[in-house]
Amino acid sequence: MLEIVAMTLDDIPAIMEIEQSSHVQPWHAAFFVEELERPQSHAYVACHTNLIQRRQVVGYVCFWVVADEIQIFNIAVRIAHRRSGVGRALLCHALSVGYQHQARVAVLEVRRSNDAAQRLYSSLGFQPVGERKDYYGGLREPAVLMELEMNRDWRARWGLAMNPAPLADTIKS
Repeated sequence: MLEIVAMTLDDIPAIMEIEQSSHVQPWHAAFFVEELERPQSHAYVACHTNLIQRRQVVGYVCFWVVADEIQIFNIAVRIAHRRSGVGRALLCHALSVGYQHQARVAVLEVRRSNDAAQRLYSSLGFQPVGERKDYYGGLREPAVLMELEMNRDWRARWGLAMNPAPLADTIKS
């Protein structure tokens, strides 16, 4: 079963394995430690518990909730667990947390060549709203800026008119 729980310092070695295999310009471990210390930051890991009750980190998400906005900074899934719903569960969890904090918009950047991630974000209602030239400097690749308006239509789509539970239910795997 997949669980999404708050990230801890003990998770950082597993997160670094995922980070190194997922990003061309990976964060350093110190960046994750800083995120755990920032009051506006939210950091979660997706975990599977195996037969001997050892928790295996299979993905993570780091985001800020500032005023009425969610800023998603980093999301990644262990290669062996991609396309299994882990990324969707993490993103839905982030949106649910933001919604509970009265967020009305979510933003993120994604490599223009990362079609799989763009499809995932689009399936949740994110729309491309611009590009950041050479955002990924090592690749000289632009980032597509995507935004999700968490408006009445979006809330109705997810059954969130009065209760964030339906979106949170999408993280059960």
